[in-house]
Amino acid sequence: MPRSAFTLQNRPAPGLYVIAWLLSVVGALLLFVAAQAGPPLGGVLLMAALLLLLGGLSSAAGYQIVARRLRPQPYFRGPSPLILFGLQLVLVNIISAVLLIAGVPIAGSGVGFLIASAVLLVGYAFVVWLYGLRSGAIDMRGLGVPLARNIGKLISDIAIGAVVMLVVAVVDGLWGSLIALLLKTSTPDVVPVPSSGGDLVLVAIGACLLIPVGEELFFRGYSVTAWLRDLGQRSALIRSTLFFALVHIINIAAEQTTQGAINGFKQAVLEVLVIAPVGLALGWLFVRRGLVASVGGHAAFNFIGILSLIATQAR
Repeated sequence: MPRSAFTLQNRPAPGLYVIAWLLSVVGALLLFVAAQAGPPLGGVLLMAALLLLLGGLSSAAGYQIVARRLRPQPYFRGPSPLILFGLQLVLVNIISAVLLIAGVPIAGSGVGFLIASAVLLVGYAFVVWLYGLRSGAIDMRGLGVPLARNIGKLISDIAIGAVVMLVVAVVDGLWGSLIALLLKTSTPDVVPVPSSGGDLVLVAIGACLLIPVGEELFFRGYSVTAWLRDLGQRSALIRSTLFFALVHIINIAAEQTTQGAINGFKQAVLEVLVIAPVGLALGWLFVRRGLVASVGGHAAFNFIGILSLIATQAR
């Protein structure tokens, strides 16, 4: 008989469970208050809310590690990917806030985009390492990382991933253009337009190396593996595809007006419909060929996106 979410009876680590709920709820409420407050109080409340959420989600992840320790094989024994994504998101926002306070650019330029991409990679790698590898819930092989130094296979994995995603990029581009036309909207700009050759190199490193490695490590290496063990291949791919698509809605910043909300909703629908095929293809590559293939494919897809952005701006 399943336990109620609000009972402590027979829980293996009730203290962690209570702390997780308490800090997360208080942090979420304070986050709402911070969004209504103006500077400088809003900034102070925002940082306090993020720190509370960091503690709450860390406790939730720790609780799941303890609670799932006795699960039989092949069930996954690590924290839910949803909890770890929330933890990563909070961690990245804390680091970004500290960098902004220190005067480090994290947006609006090639340098800023590269720094933001590096912070994103560090966030994904940290939560996977601490709550996945360190807890023993997953190992490098489970993440899809090749352990043997077979250069030929690595090159073939990258090439196959790139070819698959180049085809996906063409088809998805046509599909996205059709949906954008029907909805009369466009996807949000998340990559700054390079203003020089140096900017182009920095943006390319961020978009085609750092972001693919971080996102594939988490969304395919950790998340797909976790759901594969619990749900099977088909359900794991469907869930990871929806997960990957929905989190990209975070990039949307809608104006606080009725028309702004409508435009934001249209952008969200477009974003999900465009990103979902990409997530499905990358998940398929991961299951069939491993992490190197999905990283190579992700890098190729993003590279096509940068080329398209440059071509659009050049008109």
